[in-house]
Amino acid sequence: MYNNTMKKIIISMALLLSVGTIMGQVDKAALKAAQKEAKAQMEEAKKIDAAITEKINAKTATDEEILSECKKGQALIRKAIKSGVIDDNKLGEAYKTYADLAQFPNNTLLAYSQNKQAFDTLFFFTNLKALTNALQGELKYTKVTKGETGNENYLKSKKSNLALSANFYLYAAQLCSDCGKYDKALDAFETAMNYTKIYPEVADLVKFQIPEVQIPYFAFHTAHEGKMYDKMEALFDQAMLFTDNAEATKNVMIESYRERGDTVAWANYVRQLTVKDPKSNESYIQMLIGYYIKKEKEAGGDANLVLPYVEEITANDPNILMAQYGKAYKFFESEKYDEAFDAYLKCTEIKSDYYDAWYQCGLCKFRKALALNATVSTIKNQVEAKKALEKTKGLMAEAIPFFEKARECAPDEPQKWAYELRQCYNATDQKEKAAEMDKLL
Repeated sequence: MYNNTMKKIIISMALLLSVGTIMGQVDKAALKAAQKEAKAQMEEAKKIDAAITEKINAKTATDEEILSECKKGQALIRKAIKSGVIDDNKLGEAYKTYADLAQFPNNTLLAYSQNKQAFDTLFFFTNLKALTNALQGELKYTKVTKGETGNENYLKSKKSNLALSANFYLYAAQLCSDCGKYDKALDAFETAMNYTKIYPEVADLVKFQIPEVQIPYFAFHTAHEGKMYDKMEALFDQAMLFTDNAEATKNVMIESYRERGDTVAWANYVRQLTVKDPKSNESYIQMLIGYYIKKEKEAGGDANLVLPYVEEITANDPNILMAQYGKAYKFFESEKYDEAFDAYLKCTEIKSDYYDAWYQCGLCKFRKALALNATVSTIKNQVEAKKALEKTKGLMAEAIPFFEKARECAPDEPQKWAYELRQCYNATDQKEKAAEMDKLL
């Protein structure tokens, strides 16, 4: 049994070695064929490069010829490089050919732009990517040689060209955006944003023609135009660093949630934003209070959204008018008139000519008086009933200064305050003033 088992193992090993030898032969043959093909592609691309270079120098090449021949040559050299079988000592030469074949179309299309001629904007962008990647490859794989016959100055010029191309990505982004290719435009902006990381060889040479802080701003708004909302969120913090237009950027971000039809995400985002910085976002506080009030009504008596929110805001900053007003509104709605009064009074401290706040302060006292007055007839003890009646009059008297302040804020609109003042004047035996209110009504 042991011998039979050993024989099977030895036979299996022999088969594996045999297959390995065959596979090795196949791999070598395939590699040799791939190298031969890549060499032929590279040689053909070099011929195209040399021929078009000669014509360009002689000024006999047409623009159409430059573009078509360079596209053909690029396709060949790109395949050769991507094959991965070119020797490292030949890669510098391959990338040089690739860079030449991308540089010529780049120059041609820039001339078209300068002369306000129509051209293929998408090709401009894809060719630009080919150019910068080729320049990077040429710099990486070309050995620097010094002296009179060296290539040091030549490679410096290539670095300068690679650094300069950073600005062409901004131009490509603008072109793609103008024709509605927002995904390509964003790709171009993001390449510009990360240029010194992608091309560290020129990190100390890149100088953009616009402040760098504007690039994420433009990228963010391009993402919005293209409805690429995930990209917007990723770019938002950087876009906000462009403070000149930070308010517009914030507004676009907030409204984008509504564009998506996601009001819950909108509310969550606005809440986070307003709690963090309530002073700069008072208009959104008002909007979110309105949204929460609507949601509370839809849910019936089970929801409690407004009060926790406004209390969170006022805990951070008690001088936020709409938050204090929202808190007062909710207390008043729940007939918690003392708490409502305190919050409305705080509103008048924040905004001294705020009619609604002054009026509501008076109304808190007025409603308490009415509620107490409704109980007087049910009190059997005459002494207690009289005390309740006097307290009612006292509350009416306390309401008067607030209604009068409301009158000062809206003197030409007696319908807003005359009725309550008449009631309070009558309750406190100020008959002449009550008569005056009658006339106004």
